[in-house]
Amino acid sequence: MTTDDRLARQVAIRLSDEDMKRLDDLAESIPIASRNAIARAALRIGLDALESDPSQLFSSKKGKARRR
Repeated sequence: MTTDDRLARQVAIRLSDEDMKRLDDLAESIPIASRNAIARAALRIGLDALESDPSQLFSSKKGKARRR
């Protein structure tokens, strides 16, 4: 993210308990970034991926394997 981002718009989304836990876990493991900043980065990364290959929207896989 760049420092000239203007955060003027807001979107509300519903998350599963699992998605919220993953977001909270990331926020705990990256203390210099807020949960909100991590969610914005994840949205940008996901949008880039979908723009490159929209068929990923219909993929049955849940993403990369997670470490626990």
